Amino acid sequence: MIKTAVIGASGYIGSHLFRKYRTKFPDCVGTNFLQMKEGLIPFDLREPKVEDLKLEETQHKAVIISSAKSNIAWCEANPKESYQLNVRGTLQLVKQLEKLSLHILFLSSDYVFDGQTGSYSDQAPINPITEYGRQKAEVERELPNLTNKYTIIRLSKIYGTKWKDNTLIDAFASNLLKGEKIMVATDQFFSPTHINDIASMIFYTQEQGLKGLLNVCKSNPYSRYQIALKLVEELKVSSSLLEGVPLHSISGMEICPLNTSIVCSPCLQQMQPSLLSIDKAIKEIASNWNHYQL
Repeated sequence: MIKTAVIGASGYIGSHLFRKYRTKFPDCVGTNFLQMKEGLIPFDLREPKVEDLKLEETQHKAVIISSAKSNIAWCEANPKESYQLNVRGTLQLVKQLEKLSLHILFLSSDYVFDGQTGSYSDQAPINPITEYGRQKAEVERELPNLTNKYTIIRLSKIYGTKWKDNTLIDAFASNLLKGEKIMVATDQFFSPTHINDIASMIFYTQEQGLKGLLNVCKSNPYSRYQIALKLVEELKVSSSLLEGVPLHSISGMEICPLNTSIVCSPCLQQMQPSLLSIDKAIKEIASNWNHYQL
């Protein structure tokens, strides 16, 4: 494992990475946007000052930029504010890091695609249709112009299997076991990947010194409806609780791309068999809920 600072260590992905780095490097730096949080350093990505983090002085070798405003609707409603953080501030940080000896890992998104075809490779042309996607795409394009010490980690849907973590499958389980009917998109596809597998693949890219742009995921596309239907069967609840609907009929989802599934980078393909499958994840989450409800 390489000593890595995490910019945005309070978010779902960043916090998991930060905890894992801290198991080997207790003084590993993690930042939090503005607010004070125990163990994290307040860091305003809109006006970054990387010298305040003293990363070279503490023998850090890399930095992961995980911080972002990722709410699709918020970015659409607030393009200037989201751009200031997701693009301008992020690129300012990259320019500052380029002057140091640290390698830069930038977390991007499958929203750089328009969702017309799905199963996008590393090198597939990007064509974002949301403000958030356009912002991620701009950083992807500009990063190679600023430094050669970078790896772009392009992610799809990330989930966990801890009880009440409120990620994709757990949130479905919570609603279904309360007998609540849920609307689930039948035509929105992505490449769901467990958070621990994301961490393992990122660590591997660092250990192997992989650079450039990499799709990092489990290469099996699913729709929300397919996942929810499998969960209904595992929980043994009525399928009448599921209402399959078109994504664009759901309020706030009208602009979202339909199929942003991605194919994992060839240099990570050998890890695919070891990654958690959706079927196993569903069984684990169902077991969690059965256990804690006893």
